[in-house]
Amino acid sequence: MRYKWKKWKKYNGWIYCVVIAIAVFVILYYAYPNTDQDNARYILSAISQGLAAILALVFTITLVVAQMTRRYTAMDKIIFRHETIFLMIIFGLGVVTPLLVLKTELWRLGVNLSIAFTVFCVFSLIPFLKGVNWVLKYEFGVNALYKEIMVAIESENKESVDVEELTEIGEIAVTEAPENTVVTIIRLLSQIGKKCAEKGLGDKTSWVVNGLSVIGVESVGRKFEEASFFAATGLKQIGVVAAKIGLTGGLLGDPATDAINGLKDIGTKAAENGLKKRDITIRAAEGLRDIGMELEGKYLAVNGLWCLGAFVMEYLPEHCDRVIQNLKKIENEIGKDALMSWGKNCISDYPNLKASFEEFKKRYNEG
Repeated sequence: MRYKWKKWKKYNGWIYCVVIAIAVFVILYYAYPNTDQDNARYILSAISQGLAAILALVFTITLVVAQMTRRYTAMDKIIFRHETIFLMIIFGLGVVTPLLVLKTELWRLGVNLSIAFTVFCVFSLIPFLKGVNWVLKYEFGVNALYKEIMVAIESENKESVDVEELTEIGEIAVTEAPENTVVTIIRLLSQIGKKCAEKGLGDKTSWVVNGLSVIGVESVGRKFEEASFFAATGLKQIGVVAAKIGLTGGLLGDPATDAINGLKDIGTKAAENGLKKRDITIRAAEGLRDIGMELEGKYLAVNGLWCLGAFVMEYLPEHCDRVIQNLKKIENEIGKDALMSWGKNCISDYPNLKASFEEFKKRYNEG
C-alpha cells in the first residue's frame, strides 16, 4: 500500500491540474455559457495560437536542456519520457479542439471545453518543468558534479574543487527524493570527503562533513534508515582519515571535530526516534570510537559516546552494551579516571536524560 502511494505521489501535480481544469469547465458551463458567436470565434482563435506558441517554446527549452547534459541517454530520459509525451498530446488536443469547435459550432460546450483544456495545459507546465528539473538534477547533475569534483581534486587545483552544490543537492534531496537517491548522493559525498582529506583539503573536507551531518540528521527525521546509516559511515571514514593526518581547516577547528559532532547528532537523533533496523546508533558509536582513537585529544569523542549512551539507555536500551564496548576500548588508551570525568557535562543540554545517564554510567561500571 505504501509503495503504491509513493508511486502515485509523483503525479500529484498533474492531478491538481485536472481538478482545476474540471472546476473551470463546470463553472464556465453553468455560469458563463459563451454562446455569443463573435466572442467565441475570437477566444477559440486566440487559444489555438497561444497554445501552439507555448508548446513550441517549452519544447525548445526542453531540447536545449537535454543537449546541455551531453549524454546520449538524455533524449530518452527527458524528451521521450511519459510526462513529455503526455504534455505534447494534451497541448495538441488543446490546439486542435478550438478548430473543431469552429467547424462544428458547438459554442457552449466547445468554448468552455477549450478554455478548460487551456487551463490544464498552462498549469501542467509546473509539474512538467519540475519533472525536467528532477531528471536534470538527480539523474545527470549528481554524477556530473561528482566526476568534476574528483577530477579537480586529482588535479590538486584547490580553487576548482566545488563541493558546495553537491552537498546542497543532497540536503534538498532528503526533502523531495526517494531514499535510494539520497543514499547515492551520500555515498558520492563520502568518497569526495575522504579524497579531500587524503589530499589535505581541510576546508573542503569540512564542508562535506557538515553536509553529510545535515543530510544524516534530516534522514533520521524522515526515517530514512539506510541513508542515515551511510551518512554515519561516511562521517566515520572521513573523520578517521582526517584525524590520522591531523587535518586542519574545519569550521570548528578541524574536520575530525566536525565529524565527531555529526556522528553524535545522528546517533542521538536515531536513538530518540527509535531507529534500530540498520544499527545507526552503533555505527555512530563506532565512528566516535575510531576517530577518538586516532586523535591526540579524545575529549570530544568520549563526551559524544557518553551522550550517546544516555540516549541509548533512554530510547534503545538493547544497544547499551555495544556503546559500552566502544567506551571500554578508549578507556584502555586514556584510563578510567579521565574517561569518567569527561562524561560529566555530556547531557547538560538534555536535563531530562539525567536519570538515564546515571543508569548508563552504573551499567558501565558494572561491566
